[in-house]
This record gives sequence, structure tokens and C-alpha cells, in this order.
Amino acid sequence: MSAPALSAAAPRFGWRMPSLMTQQLVLGMVVLTGVAAVTLVPILFVVYGSLEPGAWTKGVLESDRTHQALAYSLALALRAPFAALIGFLLAWLLIRFDIPGRSWLEFLLWVAFFVPILPTTLGWILLLDPSHGLLNALVHAIPPLRGLTFNIYSVWGILWVQVTASSVPVMVILLGPAIRQLGGSLEEAARTCGASPWQILRHVTVPILAPAILTGALASFIRGLEAFEVEQLLGVPAGIYVFTTRVYDLINWEPPLFGQAMAISTLMLAVLVTLAAAHQYRTRHGAHDVVAGRAMSFEPLRIGRSGYVLSAALFALTVPIVLLPAGMLVLGSFMRVFGFFQLAQPFTTANWQRVLADPVFLGALRNSVLLACGAALGGVTLYTGLAYLLVRSRMAGKPLIGLLTWLPWVVPGLLFSLAMLWLVLSNPLFARFYGNALTLVLVVCVAQMPIGVNMMRVAVGHVSAELEHSARVCGASVWHTLRDIVVPLIRPMLVSIGLLVFIAALRDISTVIFLVTPATQTLSTLMLQYSTSGSLEGATVLGVVTTGIILLAAGMVRALGLNVVAARH
Repeated sequence: MSAPALSAAAPRFGWRMPSLMTQQLVLGMVVLTGVAAVTLVPILFVVYGSLEPGAWTKGVLESDRTHQALAYSLALALRAPFAALIGFLLAWLLIRFDIPGRSWLEFLLWVAFFVPILPTTLGWILLLDPSHGLLNALVHAIPPLRGLTFNIYSVWGILWVQVTASSVPVMVILLGPAIRQLGGSLEEAARTCGASPWQILRHVTVPILAPAILTGALASFIRGLEAFEVEQLLGVPAGIYVFTTRVYDLINWEPPLFGQAMAISTLMLAVLVTLAAAHQYRTRHGAHDVVAGRAMSFEPLRIGRSGYVLSAALFALTVPIVLLPAGMLVLGSFMRVFGFFQLAQPFTTANWQRVLADPVFLGALRNSVLLACGAALGGVTLYTGLAYLLVRSRMAGKPLIGLLTWLPWVVPGLLFSLAMLWLVLSNPLFARFYGNALTLVLVVCVAQMPIGVNMMRVAVGHVSAELEHSARVCGASVWHTLRDIVVPLIRPMLVSIGLLVFIAALRDISTVIFLVTPATQTLSTLMLQYSTSGSLEGATVLGVVTTGIILLAAGMVRALGLNVVAARH
């Protein structure tokens, strides 16, 4: 090659490399700025509020009630690893083994999570209230058991409701798509080599799915620390305060003790950020390629008559746990006085007539459906884009961006809503968006970002890069590769995350409570108004309506999304 040719090539080579590096740097800065704006600002607001003089001394160091609340929070949140283990084993059994009725069992677990937690708790109160609970009344009617009383207002009552209605079902929902995406070829190869199902589970399935299990367990632990509705309804009457109910108590003090509330939140913030950072470090290189450019097997393992025994045992455990509180919820919506079955005429349809005739109800119904649909669509799009960039791109600042995606869960929903309200009202440019439907959609999407982005990262990481490389070699752009290769392969996870966001938007109370206006009232906030005003019967009516919407959406989603996997069997 001649000297002129070399001199001409050098500038092109020297210009292209910095350009590529600059693109990655700019992309990383843009993404980092956007994520930090919606996740870091509420954190800074909480930390700044904790600097009020005397907040740490009175709120944390010298408060015995705060010490008790933090201890109870940590103890109750330890249910997360057990729930993750139970949820994984249930999902593995229902997907990998030919158990009769397994699709119905899986759907029952979905139903357990679909029912909003507040009305579910009301259903368990009707069953296990120590004074007039229906189940306690039946037990006391048996002479040998008259001294036995189940008290729902206790630590064990809180654990029971949270584990059966939230922790275990959500783990099945999240881990089911990951197990389906794994396929069966790896397990069949191990089975061909003589490995038993237990050995396959221990040496093949669990190591590959460890990032998804760890992500789900950590998310469940964090959410356990932030749980509010059940602890407020069941814990406070028994003198059991946790982190969130203690914060709620301080905010509702006259005058509100915001400084002390934010001091407690800052302490818990340090714990949760440490956990998120440890998870980020642990899973940075933990993903495995499980969807590659080869045929995949999804044939379940046949276990003969043992499947019927296992099916009967699972139905015997699942049906009462799921259907009893749901049935009591429907029953409670027709009661004249909530919880009093001993009245001469305990049932009436007046509750339904009163709620359905309330002009606020139709507006709240419309707002809830629009909010849920917008948050599900926007959330899935946002989470998929962020997850793909975090897994596949070389943009700058990926570890920091990944850590920032966890931040919305290290602030209680009440304080997150308050911080977002402060952010909107403190800036004249944003003040016009107060109470706007788009603001509510954004807040819900941000609130669910930790589970959405990190579960999508696991799903994208399971898709082998060789498939994308093949598409790029054939001339496909990044957009077409993402749309035609990656998205179809991670569709079960997309469906699950979309449905979770839809459900969260319908039943979330604490995250939007300070941001709704009379024009943007939702069913969940209206349900809270009914509950706090003493109309528990009206609250159960709204709970039944909300559950019906969720079940309808779940049936449609499963038909459109998860059945694609079944069609490949």
C-alpha cells in the first residue's frame, strides 16, 4: 500500500473509534440522567428531610417504638427466602412434571396474587377474627377444640396473609416464565446420563436460574420491609408496629413529624441500598445463555400415578388458601354489618346499590383502567429497553444505572409519593402536571422499575447473543433484531411483568395517594376512603369489582401470551 493510501486511511480509522466511544459515553450519560431523575431525587428528598434538628435523636436513637418497629420489619421480611424457595419448587413442579390439573393449579396461584391485598385481608378477618371469625366459631362448636382460637391480629397472622396472598404467588408468577424459557434440553441431557430429578434440580436447574431466584428473593425481601396495608390492618390493633406503619404514624401526627419519619427511612435506606449493591455485584456475571440457535424441548416429565397423588395434595392446599378469602370477600360485600353473621337478616344488596350509584365510582373505574393499561404498556416498553441496554450495550455507567433501578423500592410508598409530589410542585414547569394521568402512569412505572428491569435483565441475559449476531450478519438493524428475535423469545416474561404492573396500578394505594385529585381518583384510593370512613361493606364491594377486572385481564393475557409456550409442547 502506498504512503498516500496509508495517510488517507489513518484519519478515517482515528475518527471512527473515538466516535463509537463517544456514542457509548453519550448514551450512558443520557440513560443515567433519565433514571437518576426519577429514582435518585426522591432519595435525596428523604435524606434532606432527615437533617432536621433532633430528627435522628428523637425518631431513631431514643425511640423504643422505632427500635421495636425495625426489629419487627426485619423479622417479618425474612419470609422472603422461604417464599422464594416454596414458589420456585411449586413453579418447577407445575411446569416440569405432567401433573394433572397443573394449569389450573398455576392459575389459582395467579388468582391469589390478583386479589388486592386489602380486601384479601378483610376476608381473612371474617374467617379468623378471635371474637366473631367464622372459622373460629366453627372450631369452638367442636367440644374438644373449644379452647383453640386463631388470632389473625398477630405476627403469625401477618405472615400467613403475606405469604399466601403475595410472597409465594408472586414468586410462581415471576419464576414460571424463567423456567419455561430454560426449555428442557439441558435437563433431558442430564436425565439421559442417569441423573435423578433431584440431582437435575440441584446441579442444572437451580444454578442456571439462580439469578432469577436471587432477584425475586431480594425483591420480596425489600417489599417485605415496605409492606403497609396488612401490617396496618392486622398489626396496629395488636400493638405490632413495623417500619412503614411507624412512618405512617409519624406522618399522621399533629403536627406531622416529617423529620423523624425521614430519619427512620434514611436508616432503612442505607440497609436496602447495601442489599441492592450486593445483588448488583453478585449477578453482574451470573446470567447463562439458555435460549440458543437450536431446537428446544418443552416436554414435561411423566411421573405416572404419582402425579395424581401430588395433584391431589396441591389442590388440597391451594384451593382453601385461595378461594376461602376470595369467597369471604364476596360474602362480606353483601353483609349488613361487616363481620356480624349472628344478625337475624345478615345479608343485603344495599351495599352494591349504594356503591354503584355513587357518581365517583364510575370516574374511579375509568381512571383505574386507563392508569393500569398505560402503566403496563409504558412499563414493559421502558423495562425492556433499559434491560436490553444493560445486558447487550457497552454504554458507560451500566453498574451505576443498574443500582439506580433498585432505588424506588428503598423508599416507602408513602414517602415516595410525597417526594414525587414535592418534585412536581416545587418546579413551575412540572406543577401543571399535578394530578395529571400521565404523572400517575410515570409514578407507577417508576415504582415497579426494580422488579421490571431486573427480571427483564434475567430474561434478556438468557437469550444467547449468537442469535442476535446471526441477525446482524444478515443485515438486520438493532431495532429489527430486538423486535423480531429477542422480544418473541422473552414473551412469557414480558406478559408476566406487564400483568404485574397492571395489577400494581389497579391496587396501589401508598404510591399514588398524594398525587391523585378528585378528577383522577382511582378504585384503590376510593377503597381506602370507604375503609377509613367505617364503610367496610362498601370497601369489599370495590374489592370485588377490582378483582373482577384483574381476573378478566389475567385470562386475556394468559390466552394471548403464556399459551404460546403451551403451543410449542
